[in-house]
Amino acid sequence: MNKLSALLIKLRQDERGLSTVEYVVLLVLIVAMAVAAWNTFGKSVNSKLTEASGSFGTTVTAPGVGTGESGGGGDGEGK
Repeated sequence: MNKLSALLIKLRQDERGLSTVEYVVLLVLIVAMAVAAWNTFGKSVNSKLTEASGSFGTTVTAPGVGTGESGGGGDGEGK
C-alpha cells in the first residue's frame, strides 16, 4: 500500500504533461467557438455569397476566346 500511495503522490506532483493538457483544452475551446460561429453566421454568409454570385450573371471572356478569332495582330511585333 505504501508503494501505491507513493506513486499517487509522485503523479500528483508531476507537472510535465500539464502544458499538453492546457493546449488540448485550448484547442477544444477554439473548435467549440468555431462551430458556434459557423452555426450562428453560416446561413447568413451562405445567403450573402449566393446573392453575390447571382449578380455575376454575365460571363466576361478574353478577346477571341471561344470565337475562333485571334484577338490580336498575331505578328509578334507588339504593334
